[in-house]
Amino acid sequence: MADFQPFQAWTCNLDRLRQQPERGAGLTDVLTEPYDKITPEMQAAYYARHDHNIVRVILGREEPGDTEQRNKYTRAAGFFNAWQRESFLVRRERPAIFAYEQTFRVGGRELTRRALIGRVRLSRPEEGHILPHERTLSKPKADRLNLLRHARAHFGQIFLLHPGDGAELASARAAATPLAKFEDAYGVRHRLAAIEAGAALKAVQQTLLPLKFYIADGHHRFETSLNYRDEMRRQHPNAGSDAPFEFTMATLVAMDDPGLVVLPTHRMVHHIANFNADALRRSMAEWFELEPAASLDALQARMAQTPAGVHWFGLFLPAAGFTLLKLRLDRDRAPLFAGQPPLWADLDVAILHTLILDRMLGINEEKLREESNVHYLREAAAGVESVRGGQGQAFFLLNPTPVRAVQAIADARSRMPQKSTDFYPKLPTGMTIYDVSV
Repeated sequence: MADFQPFQAWTCNLDRLRQQPERGAGLTDVLTEPYDKITPEMQAAYYARHDHNIVRVILGREEPGDTEQRNKYTRAAGFFNAWQRESFLVRRERPAIFAYEQTFRVGGRELTRRALIGRVRLSRPEEGHILPHERTLSKPKADRLNLLRHARAHFGQIFLLHPGDGAELASARAAATPLAKFEDAYGVRHRLAAIEAGAALKAVQQTLLPLKFYIADGHHRFETSLNYRDEMRRQHPNAGSDAPFEFTMATLVAMDDPGLVVLPTHRMVHHIANFNADALRRSMAEWFELEPAASLDALQARMAQTPAGVHWFGLFLPAAGFTLLKLRLDRDRAPLFAGQPPLWADLDVAILHTLILDRMLGINEEKLREESNVHYLREAAAGVESVRGGQGQAFFLLNPTPVRAVQAIADARSRMPQKSTDFYPKLPTGMTIYDVSV
């Protein structure tokens, strides 16, 4: 059973923020994108935007003279504690589950995604309450664990899905007290409200209790939360089953919510020894029909026409230009997936990783975990320009992974390759903060 609970969140003191108009325009100036989406340029912009921007905590700058005793993690804890003392961050008096909405435009349509923010009891995947669908990378987990050990709080949420459309939670949402609304730099409109009444909270928890949760985004933070929980259990054996570290902060969305959007994450390969573009095309011709495309727009338009049950990919090489890769139906790919996780043979991103990255380019699982030869990008144009500029050797484009594939992979206790899904829009970091200190 899934245990989704209210918690006493730390939130920005909006009264204090309004008293400092010269330091920022509002709540959007102290929040950030998730840490793994923040480029060096975005980090610098967040630093300049407001001196209490949460980037100083979740992705602080490294400084000359940093040591094990003084570094970006110790500074993060210092900022978090100082902002509490200054009452820039305030802890809500009553535990709440937060009703949260994001309204945005994508593909020419305006959509609204509805969610609940609470704390969820941690459990290992084999226990079956919270199911992952994606493999993880080594470096992000080490980084997030260091931050959690020092700051002892979760500043961003794990993104979870639950079966159904969420209609049975509508009455609890209607009982929520509005807290904040703002528009971010990407044009996404956010609305946050607090569900605090006992009856409404009980109704939410009872509705969710028999369900399984599926991790949509935040696999690294989920595994980090489990590792931190196990450390704390050893250090505090008598803390009890409801100790703060037994939970992590999560945003929960219905799987059939009309505002649930998945975008593709593309792959740029780089630093492959003895890379030969012509040899790669010859190898691919054995497995794919290679159809030229005149431009990136033309390639993506063709990919959007991919028929059900078949697998099409995009490729950009500097000398050959744009190519649509259409997986041949007359080739038996089953032997290639004999040792792979369940359902991989019919999953676009797994076919790309197994057939092209591993078999043709020699990028094995260890290299993927260490990010030695693959860079992940949401924006296709940025990947093309990087290859044109010599930062990469080839750029592969993917169609989005269907939400039902996420559920099927998780239910089969399988895992997709790293960065297989990109749920849009991202959840802002710092809007609610969950303290896990004992």
